Amino acid sequence: MLAYSPVADWIAGRLVDAPPRLRTFRALQQSRLKLAIGIAVAWLLGGFLEEAALRGIVLASVEGVLASPLGEMVATAAAVLVAALAAAVLHAYQGPRAMIIIGQLSVLFGVLYAMSGPNLWTVILCHGLYDTVAFARFANKSSKYSRLD
Repeated sequence: MLAYSPVADWIAGRLVDAPPRLRTFRALQQSRLKLAIGIAVAWLLGGFLEEAALRGIVLASVEGVLASPLGEMVATAAAVLVAALAAAVLHAYQGPRAMIIIGQLSVLFGVLYAMSGPNLWTVILCHGLYDTVAFARFANKSSKYSRLD
């Protein structure tokens, strides 16, 4: 995920000029305590709830419905894309560029989920760790989009 992020941003940048709107996350830059709270919230909302909903419910349900008429591989691919589209829409508050980036990363989360057995804990841990690194980079202003001025 971390290695693909610059590629996802490059692709999104070809489609949308405006950077992601990340002012919502400004508090992460204000103190270590706020960063720690933000990371904890990210693990709960992003790592756990988002993955439980998008992979555990949406992907699994779409895959189950489509498996008989389309075959397992096509159903899984379609379900990964539906869940990724849902993830992009959930992040609309961050703007179109972020939606494209998150949609791409969500495809990778979906593939990881499908390849892991499917094992929801694999994507929960991966998502939580990804958000932890992203939040820390944003808070330390080492991220491309961490300068909000």
